[in-house]
Amino acid sequence: MVQNDKICCLVDPIPSNNSFLFSVTVPAKITESFFKLATERQQSTMNPFGFKKGLAPLSYIQEHFKTPMISHLKDLGLKFFGINTLLQQIRNQKIVIVGTPQLQDIQVDAFGSATYTFQGYTPKELYMQSWKYLPFKATPRKKYRDIDKQVLSFLQDEENLGKTHDPSKGIKIGDWVCFQAWIVDQKNNPVFDQHAANVWLKIGDEEPDLDFQKSFLGKKIGDRFMTDISSFQNYFCENSSANYTFVIQIQDIVPYHSFSFDLFKNYFKIKTHKDLLTKMTEVFSFSNDISQRRSIAHEALGIIIKKNHIVLPEESIATQKRCIVQDLQFKPDFMVYKMDPQFENHVNNMAKRQLLDGVVAEFIGFQDNIAVSHNDIKTILQLTQRPRLKDFLYFPFIKSQLNGQEFPIEHESLHNFCLREKSVNHIIHHLTKK
Repeated sequence: MVQNDKICCLVDPIPSNNSFLFSVTVPAKITESFFKLATERQQSTMNPFGFKKGLAPLSYIQEHFKTPMISHLKDLGLKFFGINTLLQQIRNQKIVIVGTPQLQDIQVDAFGSATYTFQGYTPKELYMQSWKYLPFKATPRKKYRDIDKQVLSFLQDEENLGKTHDPSKGIKIGDWVCFQAWIVDQKNNPVFDQHAANVWLKIGDEEPDLDFQKSFLGKKIGDRFMTDISSFQNYFCENSSANYTFVIQIQDIVPYHSFSFDLFKNYFKIKTHKDLLTKMTEVFSFSNDISQRRSIAHEALGIIIKKNHIVLPEESIATQKRCIVQDLQFKPDFMVYKMDPQFENHVNNMAKRQLLDGVVAEFIGFQDNIAVSHNDIKTILQLTQRPRLKDFLYFPFIKSQLNGQEFPIEHESLHNFCLREKSVNHIIHHLTKK
C-alpha cells in the first residue's frame, strides 16, 4: 500500500452516516528517520539517572522515552504531512465536506508507519439545480458623495505608501511570507529533501512575534537559512523537549507597504479604472453596519440555498454551534446574549447558515472547476492587510494567532479558503451580469 517514502491518503465512504474516513499514512522510512533524529536530540539534552548529560546510550533513550517520543512524532507528522495531504485529497476528489474534517485517531509505531485518521461529514441530501439564471437584484450602493471621495483617498494613500516600499530591504513587519521548512539532522542535512512543510506566516508586530522577526526580517525571496527558534519548535512539535534545527527557504513575499492593484484587478477581472472605483465602492458603502459587498455575497448565497435542497448532518451542526459559542465567550456582552430566550435558536440558525454557505461555495467551486493560482492566494493575503478591504472576503479568515503570536498557516488550508472565496466571486458575477 505504502511504498518507499510515498505518503498516501485512502478514502473510505461510510454511507450509513453520510461521512468519509480519510487515512493519511506516512511510511516507515520517514517515521524511522524522525524517530532516530528525535532519539539523538533527546540524548543530547537529557540527563537520566546514572548517566552524564549527553552520554546515555541511544538504546536506553529509545527504551525509556519511547512513549513521549511517539507522542511527539504524532504532532510532528500531523503538521508536516497530515493536514496538507488530507486537504489535497479532498479537493482532488471533489468531496464536499460540511464544516472541517475532525481528527479521530493517530496510530504510530516508532519502527513502522504512522496513520492519521480523519472523519468528514457530507450533506445528507444535496440537490443543486441550475443557479446561474436565478432572479437576483444586488444590493445597491449608498448615494453618499463622500463614499467616492473615500475611495479616491484610499487609492491615493496606497499609492503614497507604495512609494515607501523598497524590495531590496527584504521582509518587513506586516508582510506575509511563503516558505518551505525542513528539519535537519546533526550534520545540518534535511532529514527528507522531498518532504518539506509548505506554509505562510505573517510577520507580526507584537512582543510574542519577536522570535519570528529575528529570523525573517531582512530576508529576501530565495534566501535559505537555519534556525532553532522556539516558535518553530512550538508550532511543529510542542509536545517534545527535543530542540530541532530547521532549514528555511523563502519562496515568496506579500509586502504590507505595497498593495498590488494588478493582482487585485486580475482577481476580480477588472479592466478599467472606472470598474476599479466601482469595485472599491463595495467595501466603502455601508447600510446598517454591513458593507455592500458583504450584503451582495450573503444574499447571493442565500437565494441559492433557498432555491435548492440541502440537508445538513446533525453532527456538523452541533460542532459548528460549539465553535460559535466559544467565539462568543470572548465578546464583552456574551452574558447578555446568553440570557436572551432566543439565544439557542439564534446560534442554531447561525450555525446552519455558515455551514450551508460553505457547502454551496465548495460544491459550485468543484462543479465549475474553479482553479486557484498562487497569485489568487497572494491577493487574498493582501486583502487581509487592509482593514477596509477585508470585507471582500466573505468567509472568516483562517485563525493565524495563538496566545497573541502569529503562527504559520498550512498552504493547503489557504488554498481551500481561496477556493471558497473565488466561488463566491464566481456566483456574484453570474447572478449580477444579467
